[in-house]
Amino acid sequence: MRLNTGGTVSGQAMNAKRPRQSRTSPVRHALALAGLFLLAARGRSETDRETEQADRAANPAGLSLGGRGLSRVVADGVSSPFSAVAADESRAAEVGRDVLLAGGNAADAAVAMYFAMAVTLPSAASLGASGACIVHNDKTKAAEAFVFPPIAAPGTVAGQPFTVPSGVRAITLMHVRHGSLRWEATVAPAERLARFGVPVSRALSRDLQSAGGTLGDREARRIFGGATAEGTTLTQPELAGTLGAIRQRGGMDFFQGQIARTMSEQLGGALTVEALRAAVPQAGAPTAEGYGRRRVYVAPAPAGGASALAGWKGQAPSGPTPADSGGFAGLVAVDGNAGAAACALSMGQTFGARAVVPGVGVLLGAPSPQAGSVSPVIIANASNGEFSFVGAGGGAATAAQATGYVAYATIERDQPLASVLASRGGQGGWVNAIACPSGLRGSGSSCRGAMDPAGAGLALVAR
Repeated sequence: MRLNTGGTVSGQAMNAKRPRQSRTSPVRHALALAGLFLLAARGRSETDRETEQADRAANPAGLSLGGRGLSRVVADGVSSPFSAVAADESRAAEVGRDVLLAGGNAADAAVAMYFAMAVTLPSAASLGASGACIVHNDKTKAAEAFVFPPIAAPGTVAGQPFTVPSGVRAITLMHVRHGSLRWEATVAPAERLARFGVPVSRALSRDLQSAGGTLGDREARRIFGGATAEGTTLTQPELAGTLGAIRQRGGMDFFQGQIARTMSEQLGGALTVEALRAAVPQAGAPTAEGYGRRRVYVAPAPAGGASALAGWKGQAPSGPTPADSGGFAGLVAVDGNAGAAACALSMGQTFGARAVVPGVGVLLGAPSPQAGSVSPVIIANASNGEFSFVGAGGGAATAAQATGYVAYATIERDQPLASVLASRGGQGGWVNAIACPSGLRGSGSSCRGAMDPAGAGLALVAR
């Protein structure tokens, strides 16, 4: 596992004047077009294809050269505020970091990681997952929760019950209210990964090895059956098409547009367009508890905020260290303006209902009794907008309580974040977290981001 717990350096882009465009004569214009067609006719060499593949691996978010951040040589002498991400899957964390480097805020990074994890860790975080997100907005100095609980669909798939996919609707609303980048920029990285392929990470490989044999759906077996080994390239063209439509037409298409109609047609009466429209996420104030000048924010009911608060009060979760995701995953992001966002996601069990919607590529969630037990934790000062802790967990239904306990040990007991995570051994769930005990603006050098050593994710400082 790669872990970055240091400070951050970055550079500021310079605004340049747009060069004056020269006028081109019709003859030169025709010659230029002819040359372009000749070049296109030559096709691409193997070297071109290898270069493109290497570029996709080095730049998973598909950012322009100006959006990839400055080189280390240029950036060494320039300091900037701390910004970081952490997630239960490594490539998704890289996408979140790249979005921060491209000028996005914490909400943008969380949205991009949500879509990326639907590609890279669908066993725990597909577009069919339920969950809860919390955003602490540095401008309003307030927090808002977005809860999309598991709602049983009207019918079944191959005799298996499943939940109505409502996460895209919640994430769309979250971006409208708190995002700063264009919507397309937050969805495009995931589309790119699904279309061109992504190496199976250790996190997904572990899930495939533990539960891949239970995939009873023919479509699910076709997509995931041959990709159990870590490093195997996984392509998902149907999911790429769905993400492309979401990128172009917006998240509404997923629950009341063409995608919604396609899902309904493919699943018949098991999932109607009316059921998709009726699955409205809950958006509003999170459950909050005072802590001196700060507030502890968790997801309101029906999500698992009460369990997170139990952990915050010092009650460590019981249960073993997870051997796989268990169908639960988390992601967190903070930006240099002290904005913070975190999401906890659930498929109900590993690979959810073990069924994929044909032609759409979306793995459906399962309505298990524990599916709604998720909750992120954000601790922030409502007076100055500073956050001190952001966390979300995965690996088990008790991950919300584990996240609250990590917050308690880090903030209340003043223990180093990495030491807290290491000493727990992942008991009761893995925790992704970012901590700034003195506040980002007060002492950004004390900020740390970390991924649970027992998990298989990644924490990155944007630099």
